Amino acid sequence: RDFTGKEDYKIGDVSKELDSRIKDEIAQMNGKEEYELGDLSSALDQMAKDLTCEMTGKDDYEFGDLSIEIDNRVKTSIADFCGKETYEFGDLSREVDKRVNGAIEEFTGKEYEFGDITKELENRRQEWVKKFTGKDDYEFGDITKKALSSITGKDDYQFGDLSKKVMGDLFGKRKRGGK
Repeated sequence: RDFTGKEDYKIGDVSKELDSRIKDEIAQMNGKEEYELGDLSSALDQMAKDLTCEMTGKDDYEFGDLSIEIDNRVKTSIADFCGKETYEFGDLSREVDKRVNGAIEEFTGKEYEFGDITKELENRRQEWVKKFTGKDDYEFGDITKKALSSITGKDDYQFGDLSKKVMGDLFGKRKRGGK
């Protein structure tokens, strides 16, 4: 009742009321008494132009203002990223390349050559394995043996040691004969 202003509700009353209110608001946005087809598009167009003028600082909108403003803002951001006053074509590519190479040099300790990252990763993997296992010469299964040893507390793993350790930790040591 409060929304539609009618005592009796009929199917479509809410939709009709919404339609009427929206059209009245759009007409008001355009400074008109009554809504006409195309008024919404006209209102949205004017809003976009007003916002563009607000962004650019201009009083009157001209076609292309938004594109020019976005272009200027992007170039200014790129110049800032590159540590320059103004943007020149290619600045972004050169800066990204410089930063990537700097990160690679920091990671590998030398100027980049093809394959350096892979070699450095392999060297670091080998050092980690040596440190973890305590062995200079890795043999298949050494990492698993070391991991199991650190869990069970035993140097030599035998089948069932892990289960015994886990069950013992969960339920305590069992005494034979239920005692």
